[in-house]
Amino acid sequence: MRRFFQIFFVVMALSMAFDASAQQVVKKRIGVYQQNGNVEIAEATTTLVIDLVVEREQFVAGPYARYAQKYLGNRASLVDKNEYRLVSADVAVLRDEAYFAEEATIAVAEPQQTTQSMLSVDRMSASEKSAESLAKDAADKIFMLRRSRFELVTGDFGDGVYGAGLESALREMDKMERELLAMFYGTTSVTQSTERIIYPVNASQTTSVIARLSATSGIVEKNDLSGEIIMVVITPSQMEYPASAEKGKVAYRYANNAEVVVALGQQVMARRILPLYEFGQTVMFLQPSR
Repeated sequence: MRRFFQIFFVVMALSMAFDASAQQVVKKRIGVYQQNGNVEIAEATTTLVIDLVVEREQFVAGPYARYAQKYLGNRASLVDKNEYRLVSADVAVLRDEAYFAEEATIAVAEPQQTTQSMLSVDRMSASEKSAESLAKDAADKIFMLRRSRFELVTGDFGDGVYGAGLESALREMDKMERELLAMFYGTTSVTQSTERIIYPVNASQTTSVIARLSATSGIVEKNDLSGEIIMVVITPSQMEYPASAEKGKVAYRYANNAEVVVALGQQVMARRILPLYEFGQTVMFLQPSR
């Protein structure tokens, strides 16, 4: 029971610390003033940086796709296609090191052999052959590899191959079969890339469409109706600010700790509490005595 209360108070302390940090007020002096002998002209505006991480799945049909059912017994797709998905997003305040988002980690798929380069694998002589003849040769090699693999595993292949040699041989045969099958069934590669959008905050606009996601083209302009909307939704919080001095002449702009959401349609992709000057309050202070 004593340990339970210790844990409970630790959790409460962390919760209170989080709430206190969320209520911290970011402020900035505004207007024209002198600093270190220089005349400064300062305004308080907020610009958001939004990172969108998009996954692209690309399928390239095999050169022998139309012969897949005839020689291998299963249909293959004849059409190349691309499919894009928004997998993650992040939002932060631009030019503010305390809130600037780190660069998105971009995962790139390992390069895969293309159907064009695999054609040379199947070229065994300089003689010209029709596409169907090449497809039949490739199918024969697939079945030959499968028979040889079966004989290796069962020990029917000569004196047999064992240990590391068997493992290496099977691995190489699997690789050759995959390359040959790709000539019928095509290749698929998955990559990720990031799209960065710079968004100046507008006090009169709490909801804005910043771009769209097209399933076939990726991130597109916000006026491209072929894609699903990607939007920013800002919800200012209720905050208390210092009172202005009656004869104050020094102006500071206090930011509002607003909730900023990046959404794909109805799906929330990112949510952060960020200091936005546009939804805050300007407070006047007395001129400090020299």
